[in-house]
Amino acid sequence: MQNLKKPFKTILKNMLLTNTGQVWAYYRIPSRTISENNAEEIESYKRTLVQMLWELKTYYEIDLQLLPEDMRLNERFKQLEKDFSSETGKIGERYDERAMYVLGQELGEVTRYGFTVGVKLHNTAYLRQDTFKESFKTAFDSVTMQALSYLGLSVADTKKAFEPYEVSEKEVFDGLSVLKGERLTDKQLYRNTTEPFRRGIAGAEIPANLQTTNTTIDPVSHTGFLKLTNEYGESCIALMPITNTEVNMTYAEIFRVVQKMPFPVEFKVKTLQMKPSSAVRKTQFTARRFKETDKDMYANEDSDSIILQGKPLLNDLRNDIENKKTPFYKWLGVFVVSGKDKTQCQNRCNALKSYMANYHVELTRPLADQLNLFYTLLNGNSIQFERYWLQYTKDSGIAELLFGLTSNLGSNIGFYLGRVTHGTAPDTNTAIQNSRDIVLYHPMIANEGIVGAMTDSPHCLISGETGKGKSFLAKLLMFYMTFLDVQILMTDPKNENHAWFEEAVKDPEIQKDYPYFIDLMKTFHYVTLDPNDKNNYGVLDPLSFLNGAQAKDTAVALIEQVYNLKGKDDVKREILEDLDMLIERKQKGEKVGLMDLIEMLKTSKVKNIAEAGGLIGQLVKNSILQLAFSDGTSRGLNIDYKHTILSIQGLDLPEAGTKFEEMNDSDRKALAVMIPLAKFCQYFGQRDRKQKTSIIFDEAWTLTATRGGKRLVKELRRAGRSYNNQLIMITQSVKDAQSEDDRGNFGACFAFDERSEREDILKFMDLPVTKENKELLADMKKGQCLFRDFYGRVDALSVDCVFPEWIRAFKTVDKSNSAKAEREFV
Repeated sequence: MQNLKKPFKTILKNMLLTNTGQVWAYYRIPSRTISENNAEEIESYKRTLVQMLWELKTYYEIDLQLLPEDMRLNERFKQLEKDFSSETGKIGERYDERAMYVLGQELGEVTRYGFTVGVKLHNTAYLRQDTFKESFKTAFDSVTMQALSYLGLSVADTKKAFEPYEVSEKEVFDGLSVLKGERLTDKQLYRNTTEPFRRGIAGAEIPANLQTTNTTIDPVSHTGFLKLTNEYGESCIALMPITNTEVNMTYAEIFRVVQKMPFPVEFKVKTLQMKPSSAVRKTQFTARRFKETDKDMYANEDSDSIILQGKPLLNDLRNDIENKKTPFYKWLGVFVVSGKDKTQCQNRCNALKSYMANYHVELTRPLADQLNLFYTLLNGNSIQFERYWLQYTKDSGIAELLFGLTSNLGSNIGFYLGRVTHGTAPDTNTAIQNSRDIVLYHPMIANEGIVGAMTDSPHCLISGETGKGKSFLAKLLMFYMTFLDVQILMTDPKNENHAWFEEAVKDPEIQKDYPYFIDLMKTFHYVTLDPNDKNNYGVLDPLSFLNGAQAKDTAVALIEQVYNLKGKDDVKREILEDLDMLIERKQKGEKVGLMDLIEMLKTSKVKNIAEAGGLIGQLVKNSILQLAFSDGTSRGLNIDYKHTILSIQGLDLPEAGTKFEEMNDSDRKALAVMIPLAKFCQYFGQRDRKQKTSIIFDEAWTLTATRGGKRLVKELRRAGRSYNNQLIMITQSVKDAQSEDDRGNFGACFAFDERSEREDILKFMDLPVTKENKELLADMKKGQCLFRDFYGRVDALSVDCVFPEWIRAFKTVDKSNSAKAEREFV
């Protein structure tokens, strides 16, 4: 067993002075999310990586690191809770605690992958000498510093020791700008450098200033593994180098692929750029070996696919090195797997080895070289004298590894929404368990000028086929938002939420186990508009809650939905003039409504106008339209509650996609009522600029199905950022959210599959229309969708609610015994 000494001499800002007197600089590379189904954008990113390597062409040693970092979920939730409402905040804290517990049980340490790059710096003092005396002094100082380092003595003036490297560091920093590299702070660099000594040991509990000398490394107890022990606990780790890859590195994508493992894995690549002369000799030696092998195989009438594939690639490589001066690297790629004990670590090693074999990447777990690999991977150490497990590629081969790409979605602060979907799975629960990439989402911060966001729109689109999970997701978002200081209005045209919510509240098990859920449900105010209840007559009359042009336009749109004014200019003119008169009377303090309009039409001396008034009156009588026609004495709706769910009794909506000309009177009346309902929601969001509001509008396709419906949707969004208002629009088709200038008006988009418009979905979500992407949508199970966040990142999401009482409340249908038994007889 060994107690390792400090693996470096000192740190200044983002620069590290090693025990051998070398100076390295370290940078954090912000991760970038590109859907694996967006081949064109991935290829563009590879070209960016090649550009970065060309920028650093004069720096011969580079260290690329993929590290699973503790997400510090507790700290993120504490920040989120600062915005909680005084009314429901304590309940929200309980749910945050439960979410952390469940994720901890399922994932262990909740991590998110981060990327770090280290570069060995040049001592640029040599380049600035004007005299032989100055050059000699600089060389003497450099040798002296290395000698002191080898002797274990410290450098007297730390800052002075780093000064010759500052110009070089600035040049490297500029070279990393193509990846938006950020300098590590000294604390971050210390944590990064000492991380190997804490792998797998109660991550979040170990202080950032852990002394590496306090960790004992045992390479003996478990052959082929290392046992780490310190005062905080112990773990077992194994280092697994790559022994072989495909001859052609295209689509290797190892940095990306390894992130799909259901447990955290480190991956480090140390590169050493070879001198052109050495690289050419390497290719010449390989060419001779190919030639000799090929000759022997020809004599035996045999062939080798590797030689057949490798010979033209080798010729291209020699041309690139000799004529194009392309950088050529030897590199060591090593995976680091940790576990609480040998059994867990070994199982994970076997799983990783098997998984990477699917991508033609061969791994080994050396029995006697674990400690040597541990030393080699430490920050600041070189592979200059390494002989084993080396791979050789040019810069484009390094780029194929896809350093910097990950699967982050959502927001950094927010509620737990689900997990990024990797590949296909038999059901959504399996997909969730197969992914470690959790998605947090805050529905209300997009309009607050988030750095790096692609949009400032607070609005959210949820689209897709019936039964795919749209309503479940919308309710999940609504329940989370109840904890925030936000006033919520949710429309429920199907009039189903109240009954299901109340049924959950009455469940004896829920009452016993989750009393705070009962407290949360008490904050909900239900308004059910019944057209047979005289108290509800006219509550949606646009003349009662709107003024001026808005009142007039909405009234006309409402009437046109049920009465065809085409070719009836005299009737339409009379309606417009009468509306102007009613609006003027309202401004003078009179109580007026659309029933007054009907009476004015009926009393007209012009026969067809009077007949029109009589017909409209008959259409309204004893129908759902009574909700929108009043005599001006309607009491209106109380919208001062924190959480209101507004539903309409007896609203029989037509099937989505039904053409207007195919609708009957009942269909048109139902859609007509949705017009003033939408305007009422707009009114709700524009009452108070200081009050944050959220409108959750279900069945929004009913608006676009009406005449002028696109304009209605646009008006619903009009409140937006200036009024602190958010619209969550739930609809069947992404087309319902589109017009020439509309797409950018949704900051977040959740697109569930809709088989008839997969091409439109892919275009809307900024994914190429390919056979693979269509299959991606087709393979999505209930609860899975494409998610585009306000950073513009797109990937597949499996929605996950970890609270059983919420799932109970989100039900929309009771399963029969036959339905429950269906899967048992597969």
